[in-house]
Parts: sequence; structure tokens; C-alpha cells
Amino acid sequence: MQKVLIIDDETDIVEMLSDFLTARGYAISKAYDGEDGLQKFDSDNPDIIMCDIKMPKKDGWDFIEKLRSSKRWVPVIIISALSEPANVMKGYDFEADYYITKPINLEEVLKALQIMLSLAPLRKQVSK
Repeated sequence: MQKVLIIDDETDIVEMLSDFLTARGYAISKAYDGEDGLQKFDSDNPDIIMCDIKMPKKDGWDFIEKLRSSKRWVPVIIISALSEPANVMKGYDFEADYYITKPINLEEVLKALQIMLSLAPLRKQVSK
């Protein structure tokens, strides 16, 4: 079973994504800010991360920057209300693998998750 770490300060979004993905066979780990997300990354060993940008304590940009400096590569899907092209490009500059804008389309989330997980083994080889 593949494990998804969901990081968002909006509990209703975390629960919606969690319920949707659990029903489709994914194991879920939850965090509500980037700082907690880094701890869950270390302790829960997720296969993929879904992360908001605007959060307290440590925002998504700081989280991704810290994550990408670690030795372990994991795909990151940003899910954010920041829909301006400059923010989307910044996400890719920070090495996010996919960028989804809110409001969330659950079918898009599922498809992005499936694509990123299928490409993850190739990406890990490239990033070595």
C-alpha cells in the first residue's frame, strides 16, 4: 500500500483528501503545517507528498526547500490557492513535480498521484 503525506492547514481539505484517497487504497499520513510535515516525512516514510503553500510555522516553500535538501527524493504535488502563473512556475523552480490549484478537483488529484507514483522510480534514478 502506497503512503501519501498530506500537508495543509485547512483540516477540511486534509480530511476530504484523506477520505477520498483512503477509499482508493492509499495509506494516509497527515500534517497541518510544514514543520509538522517535515517530522512526518522523517517518521512515516511517505511515497509521495501533497503540500499546500500558505501555512503557519513553515510554509510550503520552506517545506519543499528543506525536503529537497534531504538525501531522500519523494515526489511532491503542490495543492494551492495560489493560481497565478508566477506561483506555478515558482513551484516548479522549487522542484515540485506537479501543481494543482484550488478549488480541488479530486479526479485531477487522483490522476496526478497515479502519474507521479508511476514516474517516481525513474526520477529517483535520475536524481542519484
